[in-house]
Amino acid sequence: ATHHTSTVISRNAPVGSGSTMYSNEQTLRSSLEDSSSAGVTIKSGHAEADKFDRFEYWLRENGAEFSMLELREYVTKDSSCVSQVESDAAEEKKETGGKESTYSSSSSDEKGDETSEMRGVHARVMISPNTVCVAIPRKCLITVEMGQSTPIGQAVLNSDLDLDAPKHIFLMIYLLWDQKVNGDKSFFKPYYDILPKTLSNMPIFWSDEELSYLEGSYLLAQIADRNDAITDDYHAICEIAPELADIATLEEFKWARMCVCSRNFGLQIDGHRTSALVPHADMLNHYRPRETKWTFDDETHCFTITTLQSIPVGAQVYDSYGQKCNHRFLLNYGFAVEDNREIDGFCPNEVPLELGIMPDDPLYDAKQDFWTRGDGSSGSNAGVSALAAAVTAASTSRRQNIDPTAVVSTALETATSAASEASSHHSASGPPSRSRSLSGNSDESIPVIKRVRVCVSNNENTRILFSMLRVIACNESELRILSSSPSSPIGDGGCPGYVSRALLGLSSSGVGSSVSSSATFYRTCRDIRHPLGLRNERAAMEHLLDVISRALAMYPSTLAQDINDLADESSLPRFSNKRHAKIQVRGEKEALHHFAQWARTALEVMDVIDKEIASEKGFGKNEKEVSASSRAPGFDHVIHAMEEEESIGGHGSLHHTIVRYCADVLGALRREEIKNIRRSRISRGQDCNGASGFV
Repeated sequence: ATHHTSTVISRNAPVGSGSTMYSNEQTLRSSLEDSSSAGVTIKSGHAEADKFDRFEYWLRENGAEFSMLELREYVTKDSSCVSQVESDAAEEKKETGGKESTYSSSSSDEKGDETSEMRGVHARVMISPNTVCVAIPRKCLITVEMGQSTPIGQAVLNSDLDLDAPKHIFLMIYLLWDQKVNGDKSFFKPYYDILPKTLSNMPIFWSDEELSYLEGSYLLAQIADRNDAITDDYHAICEIAPELADIATLEEFKWARMCVCSRNFGLQIDGHRTSALVPHADMLNHYRPRETKWTFDDETHCFTITTLQSIPVGAQVYDSYGQKCNHRFLLNYGFAVEDNREIDGFCPNEVPLELGIMPDDPLYDAKQDFWTRGDGSSGSNAGVSALAAAVTAASTSRRQNIDPTAVVSTALETATSAASEASSHHSASGPPSRSRSLSGNSDESIPVIKRVRVCVSNNENTRILFSMLRVIACNESELRILSSSPSSPIGDGGCPGYVSRALLGLSSSGVGSSVSSSATFYRTCRDIRHPLGLRNERAAMEHLLDVISRALAMYPSTLAQDINDLADESSLPRFSNKRHAKIQVRGEKEALHHFAQWARTALEVMDVIDKEIASEKGFGKNEKEVSASSRAPGFDHVIHAMEEEESIGGHGSLHHTIVRYCADVLGALRREEIKNIRRSRISRGQDCNGASGFV
């Protein structure tokens, strides 16, 4: 069987966390079927059940179809699930009771004596693949357009407000406006009644003590940013629509934001992209890999959920919230998944690394100029839009057999004027290289910081990270190569060279000179996709280790301590905010340790390469040293050992991305260095027969 991790979380729940290793999906299904306590059907007899009866009755009366499904609950007083199997396999809902008319964000510690329940949607019958198991008619959906049609929505539409999440805002406005204005007469009253009244699991509502468990994590800044953005949006809307303050407090506005954030679906209805709240569909918990799909059916005018595989009687029916890093799950849904892995073993958990040119770098000004290229900070970027239009026009003209020179001429004049104006402004305001930072600090000693999120993978962000490290680590000659050397064809089809340079964010010093149409240049610090040489690559890996060391020092605990803490559920109870915080920081540290291992391994391999190069350079000079060097494990031997270790797998084995980097990237550098040495020796008339044998 193919081993993978099942990860399940909830769109609705204030708390919930769990993941279990299963040999395959059927094993998971069997575990749930065999459990006699995998939830009980919600029955009438108390107010909590009655509101769900009213909710389902309301849906059926309005044409919804979900007869194959039933809601089940797992009632608990201490946040522990009745069914251990279900708690291990799923991230369930846990809605905390409260006054119907009040939405609260208070800490879970203040609600310890309130009854809570965890819910899931289960199959009443065996459901075959490709079966529509949920159909919710359009009239039961709350859409962006409905929020836009309210008086407050109209005021927002007619304003020039720059809101954090416009589509979310309009859903929030309708949610709050309809409940306040229409109250018990609202068509959606049964739906509003089942929405969670508290969202204490959402990090923006966490207590200071709970937030302290995230110390060292950049997620703290994201939480603060989210809180600030919601607050700013609230006050901005109140400025143009004062009636918002009459229908919702700031805390209620925050509740609505997180409710919408965790429950909305992005849909296409009648060819128009929108977002919507979909009653009942938003009650399905999250499972990876996905086993259902959803869409809006324009023929039936319903939101539908269709099964992708058989679902046994009694088994839970899941939605998939997508492949996400835990910081997104935690920030937007209030969960962190214990073992957030895909079927192929890929873990999307990320950690942000911050990089910048240090002010004491002797090449600071030159590096900073390249580092900020493309950021819109220099005069050379002015007029780029006009130049882009010129190139497009020139290409069109050539296809029509028209001389492109006249077509480009006017646009070039406009671009040159714009660049000159920007350059004059730049000279008047002083160099920006030391004054711009992500924090907006104007202190000239603070460099421009760039942030890149990386995970245990050799994806695009990893390549960007290595590119920026190479820029930071370059010496004067390497920087000169980066700033002016061709890298790959641009294919501008005869467009003047200085147009190509301007489009690529370079200075206009080449105006009037002839530049080959096949030449282009490194545009930004993100584009150095190939190593510049062994010296630069070593310096880049050493800098990466330094960056990671500083990042790890920000946390109050080590990765080993986090793993031990998570093993103690009495200290970090299942489903608690503190546990989710610890899961999040553990994931960040795992990514940091991966890149630390990458850098250390690369440096060790480069040590081996350096010895081989020294041996090659010393060929014919010191046979004793060459002989001793030849007896040491060579590059091929080291790579073979690494590949064997990777194939065996197991805890502590090298990740395949590290092995491939060392074998392919460092291997290519080694071959080039040795070839250069031999070429040099041949050019000096020396015989290379009998050389040390490195290839």
